[in-house]
Amino acid sequence: MSEHDTPDTRPAPRAGAAPRVKIVDVAEAAGVHPSTVSRVLRAAPDRRVSPAVADRIRATADRLGYRPDAIAASLRTRSTRSIGVIVHDITDPVYPPILRGIESRLLDAGFMTVTGNTGYDPAAEAAMFEQMSSRMVDGVILGTTRLDDPVVARAAAAAIPLVSVLRRDAAGACSAVVNDCAAGMRALVDVIVAQGHRDIAAIAAPQGLSTARERLESLRASLAAHGCDLPEDRMAFVTRMDVAEGRRAALELLDRRTAAPGVIVAVNDLVAVGALQACRARGLSCPADISVTGYNDIPLVDMIDPPLTTVTMDLLEIGARSAELLLEQLVAPGIAPRIVRIAPALRVRGSLGPAPVRH
Repeated sequence: MSEHDTPDTRPAPRAGAAPRVKIVDVAEAAGVHPSTVSRVLRAAPDRRVSPAVADRIRATADRLGYRPDAIAASLRTRSTRSIGVIVHDITDPVYPPILRGIESRLLDAGFMTVTGNTGYDPAAEAAMFEQMSSRMVDGVILGTTRLDDPVVARAAAAAIPLVSVLRRDAAGACSAVVNDCAAGMRALVDVIVAQGHRDIAAIAAPQGLSTARERLESLRASLAAHGCDLPEDRMAFVTRMDVAEGRRAALELLDRRTAAPGVIVAVNDLVAVGALQACRARGLSCPADISVTGYNDIPLVDMIDPPLTTVTMDLLEIGARSAELLLEQLVAPGIAPRIVRIAPALRVRGSLGPAPVRH
C-alpha cells in the first residue's frame, strides 16, 4: 500500500460467513461489464442499457444475493439516508411517542434514525452533535434545545439541516415544532379558578428551556387575567423534571407556610406525581385538602390515585411534523426557519377539586 492509498476500514467478514457478492461477481455471471451492472443497479435509469439486459442483470443480482454497499454509496453521494435525533433521556415518557412519529415519517421517505441521549448534559449534547455530523447524518432533530444553544449556531455554520422538537431557541434561528404552552396554561388556569381556587402554588423548571419559560410566563399571565397572583413564596423550582425533584420541590412548598396552598400547578406530569407523593407524606388528601395538576398527559397518569388533571399534547403529531420540517430542508436547503405550534387539550380528572374551605 502506498502512502496515498486509503485503507479499507470496514470490518472483516465474520468467520464462516459467505463472501459478500460484489458488482464484478454479478457482471461475470450476467456476461456484461461491471460498469454496466453499476449503471443498472443505480436508482437512476440509464438508456444506454437495453431493457432486456437490465432485466437479466437484476435477475442475476437477485439470484446471487447482491446487496449494495451502503458505505460506498454514501461516500459517492455524500448522503447516508440517516437522521440523528438527540434527546435528554429516552426513559422520559414524553420521548417514545415523539420518536415513533419521527421514525414513521422518515421511514416513509427512505430514511433511518440514529438516537442519542444526553442525560441533561449540555457538553454531552455538543459532543453527540459533533459525532453525528462527522458520521455524515443528513440532518439532526434536536429535542434538547436550550434558549441559547450553541448547537444551533454550529449546525448553521456547518450547513447541517436542524429542527428542534418540543423546544425552540430564543432567536428562532432553526425551525421548531412545539406545543402551544400559552393555550394549554390558559385552559388549565380557567378550570382551576372556576373551582374557586385563589391560593395557587407552582413548581417550575429551569428557565433556560423554552417550555419551562413559556409555561411559567403563561401561568402568571393567565392568573393575572383572573385577578390572581403567584407570590414568590408559592414558587419552587426543580433542577430536573422528574418524580424525585417534584417531591423535593413540593415538600419545600408545603413546609414553607403553616397552611398548604389550595392547588399545586406542576411544570409536567412527572413533577406532579412527585408532588402527590409529598402531599401524602404531609398527611394531605388530594383533592380534599389540596389539588395537583400536571402537563403532558404521559401514559398511566389517568390510572394513578387520584387520576391526574393535566394538559395533553399530540406527541406523535409533534414528532411527525418535526420530521416533515427536516425533509423540507433537505429538499430546499436554505429555506427560512419557522415555528409550528401544535394545539393542546385539557384533561380534567380527579386530582383537581374545589378549593378547600379553611377556617
